Amino acid sequence: DWTVETTNELRLGECTGYMQMQKPGAQIMCAVRSSAIVLPKEPQKPVIMAGMGTGLAPWRAVTQERVMQKRQGIDVGKCMLFFGARYKQEWLYRDEFEGYEAEGVLQMHTAFSREQARKIYVQHRIVEAGNDVAQRMLNEGGHFYVCGSARQVPEDIYTAMKEVMMAHERCGEEDAEAILSNLKMEGRYTVEAWS
Repeated sequence: DWTVETTNELRLGECTGYMQMQKPGAQIMCAVRSSAIVLPKEPQKPVIMAGMGTGLAPWRAVTQERVMQKRQGIDVGKCMLFFGARYKQEWLYRDEFEGYEAEGVLQMHTAFSREQARKIYVQHRIVEAGNDVAQRMLNEGGHFYVCGSARQVPEDIYTAMKEVMMAHERCGEEDAEAILSNLKMEGRYTVEAWS
């Protein structure tokens, strides 16, 4: 549970809020689902991650694994993380991620939509970093992952990635869609979304 500083609104975690209401010994139904996220077998391959809000959680684990591998002397590919939230105060583990940036494993791109008059979202940051994104995906065999709400986010990020491919490859929309389709078929463009 936490309080949003800007609005003084109390937020309850979905699971923790439910668990707090249970009596000791209560039986709780749950299910574990397989993840759509399959990391590259070769740790040298770049990983590009986009997460909004709680969609940050899996990318923390991926980045921690890459950091651990690097500390063990394994050559690891660069991680790029595009993270979005309404306010900077909602950026959990900020110090940890900034530490990973300082170690050279992670490159952060943040979008806090309510911090300025014009709303800036993750898809805007992806387009801004388009040259790096295209380089890692098309020339270095990178993998791209999206984790977050199933509402409009996956579609908006797909549109941003299409724009990146069109600019980098100097191609039309149809060819950019074919590039992204091939990446999906190769397991290098993955969406893990929930509603």
